[in-house]
Amino acid sequence: MSYMCKCPIVVFILVLSTLPRALFAQVKEYPTDFFRSPLEIPLNLSGNFGELRTNHFHAGIDIKTEQREGLNVVAAADGYVSRIKVASVGYGYALYIDHPNGYTTVYGHLLKYAPAIEEYAKSQQYDLESFSVDLFPEKSLLPVFKGQVVGLSGNTGSSGGPHLHFEIRETATEKLLNPLLFGLQVKDKIPPSVSNVWVVPMNDSSWVNGARIPVSLETKGGGLKTTTLPNVYGDVGFAITTVDMLDGNSNRCGIYRIEFFVDGLQIYGQRMDRLDFATNRAMNAHTIYERFKKDRSSIHGSYRLPGNPLDIYDNLVNDGVVSFRDGKSHVCEYRLLDIMGNETRVKFSVQSLTAQGKVAPSKAHLAHWDWERDNAVETERVRLSMKANTLYENLDLDISETTKIPNSVGPAYLIASAYEPVHNSYSLALKADKVKSGYEKKTTVVRWDPDKDKLIAEPSKYENGWITAEPMYLGYFGLMTDTVKPAISVVDFAPVMKGRKSFSFKISDGLSGVDQIIPRIDGKWALMEYDAKNSRLTYYFENRYISPGAHQFELTIIDGVGNEKRFNGQFTW
Repeated sequence: MSYMCKCPIVVFILVLSTLPRALFAQVKEYPTDFFRSPLEIPLNLSGNFGELRTNHFHAGIDIKTEQREGLNVVAAADGYVSRIKVASVGYGYALYIDHPNGYTTVYGHLLKYAPAIEEYAKSQQYDLESFSVDLFPEKSLLPVFKGQVVGLSGNTGSSGGPHLHFEIRETATEKLLNPLLFGLQVKDKIPPSVSNVWVVPMNDSSWVNGARIPVSLETKGGGLKTTTLPNVYGDVGFAITTVDMLDGNSNRCGIYRIEFFVDGLQIYGQRMDRLDFATNRAMNAHTIYERFKKDRSSIHGSYRLPGNPLDIYDNLVNDGVVSFRDGKSHVCEYRLLDIMGNETRVKFSVQSLTAQGKVAPSKAHLAHWDWERDNAVETERVRLSMKANTLYENLDLDISETTKIPNSVGPAYLIASAYEPVHNSYSLALKADKVKSGYEKKTTVVRWDPDKDKLIAEPSKYENGWITAEPMYLGYFGLMTDTVKPAISVVDFAPVMKGRKSFSFKISDGLSGVDQIIPRIDGKWALMEYDAKNSRLTYYFENRYISPGAHQFELTIIDGVGNEKRFNGQFTW
């Protein structure tokens, strides 16, 4: 990842105090007696609002369900079911309830819906012949009252264990709001903990301890573990590794409020009151992306990259970037608050230098891309284009051949760096002249993730000698041909299933991924629940959809490039 801000830096540490202070973000008052807890057990969290997650801040709170499924989930207030979304990933079985005060509550990873809601959802699944559905019932169809059971807690979708994901949103804007601002009570007398502060050079002429890479400094008590002041020169940002713990709970939660001061002047603030789906991926610009990708460190940057669109910041002076060139020591202080008001402070000093370190000769690059503009480059074998605001900062772009994808059809390439985040998808095309004739549409762009040591197929299309994809990452890319059919494994399907409640299969695909699932009983589409994380496909017997007797079952699985696998069998129920 590049740590370059590359925006004009005109503020010097000596004159920071003369600049107007940014307006403090207004903290809106939310109703604290309208919503109740969505569970009938004490509120105990495994995750909170604004935690750093893969490519996003956590959008709600995760409520523990005593390590089991099947607890009653109740409506947090009067309202009506406005949306029902069923998916094999994400929130799994999810329910959305609109309330008359302009808010929407969301309930995710449910095991099942309450009977009336389930009846409606299943009828739509059969009508659409799809397990995955996104439904928007009429306002009058499924009214609910506060405390009414609307489903059972579960572990569906991308959940890593039984829990309830709960959100509160503004109905009109769909902005995500911190549920703990609405009077939901959790026990918490533990202040945030801090393990490291980071000093980050922001461009090629900035230095920290003689290097141009971020430097991590361990904390001890309310200061640093080291007694040696870090030496800084040039335009520098700061970051902090911090988590929050709750009473009687081993889970590490996210931080609510961070403030950063230099010589007594606040130059940065952030508050986790609200988030926007449209900008939530910019969490990648908020953290030190390379460190987060490698070890999931909970690092919050205290500076804003020029293309970072998040609106969680306040009291910014020069986007939190400080220019050190005066040869003096400067006092820095972090102040951190959790949502219950518990506070932690960390104070330390840095030593400013008056001269930069040895400057390496400048390197030629394939292209220099401006984050505010559309960018494109084409070589003999690679075409690459990005819309404006896809990058978070300017990028010196290089494309080089790599051996990291040894089974690539033709050369594989490193596009910039796997540690340079992007906000939106972009167009990447690789020349397909090495692909065997007739296999072009079986060939896909693949990305190698160095941190998971895993190949990921990108949805691709072949056209005029090129295979094009729209990835959401930079890094290592190549082409691979997929001629292998998906796999179907019987779990408990049998010729005689009288008295049985269900049967299951395991399905998988080695490269391009499962794209279509088509189950049929006696020639008619049948609803099978798909649990993607466990690769499990399950049919549940119900008299209204199947009658006792002999039946013909057919299951077709199609992968991302059209390879097809079928299973046929007969059973008596």
